[in-house]
Amino acid sequence: MTASKLNDPLTLPCGALLPNRIAKAAMSEHLASPNQSPTRGLVRLYERWSAGGAGLLITGNVMIDRTHLEAVRNVAIGADSKIERFRDWAEAGTSHGNQLWMQLNHPGRQTPRHLNPDPGAPSAVEPVNLFRRAKAFGKPHAMDEAEIGQAIRSFASAAAFAKAAGFTGVQVHGAHGYLVSQFLSPLTNQRSDRWGGSLENRARFARTVLGEIRKAVGDEFPIAIKLNSADFQRGGFTEEESMRVLGMLQEDGIDLVEVSGGSYEARVMLDKVENKREAFFLEYAKKARFEVDIPMMVTGGFRARSIMEDALAEGALDVVGMARPFTNDPSVARDLLDGRTERAADPPVMPGLGRLGGTFEAMMSVAQMGLMARGKSPTLRFGGLSAVLSALYQESADLFKPKRS
Repeated sequence: MTASKLNDPLTLPCGALLPNRIAKAAMSEHLASPNQSPTRGLVRLYERWSAGGAGLLITGNVMIDRTHLEAVRNVAIGADSKIERFRDWAEAGTSHGNQLWMQLNHPGRQTPRHLNPDPGAPSAVEPVNLFRRAKAFGKPHAMDEAEIGQAIRSFASAAAFAKAAGFTGVQVHGAHGYLVSQFLSPLTNQRSDRWGGSLENRARFARTVLGEIRKAVGDEFPIAIKLNSADFQRGGFTEEESMRVLGMLQEDGIDLVEVSGGSYEARVMLDKVENKREAFFLEYAKKARFEVDIPMMVTGGFRARSIMEDALAEGALDVVGMARPFTNDPSVARDLLDGRTERAADPPVMPGLGRLGGTFEAMMSVAQMGLMARGKSPTLRFGGLSAVLSALYQESADLFKPKRS
């Protein structure tokens, strides 16, 4: 029997070791306390995932600025954050010898209006138009030099905080239309100063953030970035530009790049698998191998063990990322590594909501994470109005319900 590539360890450029090639990609858990601190439920969820066998767990996006949240129940790091809560989270999430990286994020213009009606962004472009509800988001203002500098410092201080709390690495969210991605895209970055215009200028924010994080955490601490392969919008960040940014990141000494794509207005990261193209961004990764030689993680659509093994054997990628299957079965990584299962499964279908596609599946994953946070097992079937309402509330309350004072 051929040895499984999934079980191979991976040494990153900084020297850190991933014990195997399966990673749980980030999902917004919606499990923070009212003051954006980690809760016991979040700790319980990650302890369960740590026991599940993945070599790398990446947290849902932790916000670096409490005035810019993606959702009411995001974890956020501020000057008054109590490190003990984060230490509990880190200890639970690394309890079985895996890596646990904190994903750091600033949503920029993708901050819901009821959380901040005047969000900062690279440029004062039109509000986000999600589900044809442009009024759910405020019109952003163009960040000035002071705001840009503060955001960069906040990324770096959050990374230092994560390291002090016991997380074993950080990932900067540079995809899906959030702030770092907004600087990269000519659709959302229409500046004419040193932060906009040419690709080199549009990439300056991301590179400066990563450079300041490196200064804050040292040379032996893993730093990763989640990068769009493209925006999938006319006039946006292109695949060719993304490839050029990879070259810049290689020069800067990045430890791992996770390939993704899309934004709130082009939600390809939530699309269902089409035809036989199992991994959404695998073709991009294959092309990137001709341009750069940096560790690469691909997330999006991987389900069959054989396809994961083939992609690793071909050298198209170094780490297989999955998200939703971990909310259906927290031990899915161990089952794949041991050969007990040949295909990872997504959460169960809610009758009548199939038309929402990937958005519906994200709702289901939030509901499943809520169950595990309460010490329960994921459900294998959802039926009845209460389950539907639970998932809808968890996923969409931040956009469609005003914040209570």
